[in-house]
Amino acid sequence: MSPDPNPSEEPDPTEANLTDTFDLEHPEEVQFGVTRGESGLELGPPRDYPDRADVSVRPEGKRVVLSVDAMAGDHGTAHVDATMTPEEARRLSERLAETARWMIEDDTEENSE
Repeated sequence: MSPDPNPSEEPDPTEANLTDTFDLEHPEEVQFGVTRGESGLELGPPRDYPDRADVSVRPEGKRVVLSVDAMAGDHGTAHVDATMTPEEARRLSERLAETARWMIEDDTEENSE
């Protein structure tokens, strides 16, 4: 059989490395902030590692927003909003589900040995 004369730009998800990343269509809509103390802004290596983190998903217009908030100690916080198209959110959901599935399968195999 001859190779496909019009290969798709996206690899088949079943053939792609499950830890690969994918580019967001609107990277300008990704926002992050890091604060240290009550009013200072600091970027660089963390001095406190997060002891709590929350992940949330919400619709915003025709986009899906994935937010991560991390807290360290009393005042150290970090916040990321990644705004995705519905297709990108679906791809992320599929990657998460597939990764969790094979991790659970690996754990099951290790426990049965």
